[in-house]
Amino acid sequence: MPKVSIILPAYNGEKFIKETLESLLGQTYHDFEILAVDDGSTDSTADIVKSFDDKRVKYFHKENSGNQAIPRNFGIKQAKGEYIAFCDQDDLWYPEKLERQMAVNDKNAGIIVASTDVVDSHGKKIGARYVPDGYMDSSESFRMLLEEDFITACSAVFPKKVLDEVGLLREDLSGNDDYNLWLKITRKYGVYGFSEPLCAWRRSKKSFSHDMSRVFKENEKIFKSLKAENDEEEKLIKTGANLNLVRLFIAEVKEKKYDEAGKALERVQPFDGLFKAKVAMKVFKISPGIARMGLAAASSMKESR
Repeated sequence: MPKVSIILPAYNGEKFIKETLESLLGQTYHDFEILAVDDGSTDSTADIVKSFDDKRVKYFHKENSGNQAIPRNFGIKQAKGEYIAFCDQDDLWYPEKLERQMAVNDKNAGIIVASTDVVDSHGKKIGARYVPDGYMDSSESFRMLLEEDFITACSAVFPKKVLDEVGLLREDLSGNDDYNLWLKITRKYGVYGFSEPLCAWRRSKKSFSHDMSRVFKENEKIFKSLKAENDEEEKLIKTGANLNLVRLFIAEVKEKKYDEAGKALERVQPFDGLFKAKVAMKVFKISPGIARMGLAAASSMKESR
């Protein structure tokens, strides 16, 4: 039985999937299977996957669902590994990724993650998503995730057994099903991180993550579904929901969708300390001028209530 099952959902991925599979098969750690779940592709994706003469590559075809959570869940159900890892059709793993992560022996770690390089459609590095080194306990990991999703799907490896406790991916979410899963896992387990990038996440204009307004709108569904188990969690969830709405407000302003921006701002709940300058600058991550505008508008709204 393989130690790791790599779930590779694909839809019309002929442009990048060969390079992705080569990066997976080029791992210095070899005890894994790759479950390539074709979500009804109409291009040469199937032919490319089947061209790999390696017993670790397993191809599955499904009718198109239009939602990556569905092929991911399908792959999980077929998985024979003790650990699950995700890799989308255009992402890349660096050679030592699995070897480094599988060397972690911490039973309290529900997710083993790494920092991630962000590359464009040509493979050029355009940024990075960093995680801190070492172990973070459940409460710290959950708090950090509520403030911002710092876990890139292609960077994560987690024991399959945790899904027996938290369930599979939510199929009613579009593009952020993994974020919801990380939140569920960290309510019970901690996170072990590598600050060194061990993979590359490809971000193109067609990707879900490129449309930031859509990302934050989908995140709202997650925050609305979270049920606090105590007063401290209620405070953390409320803070996270507010930060997400402020980010949505700024995203809509940047896109000049002012009516939508106003609606997002109206949904922000008053909360002491939320709009302090240091928090505002962390959230906005854009020009100070726009940040000040958002801060002033939000503060004004808060005072008027």
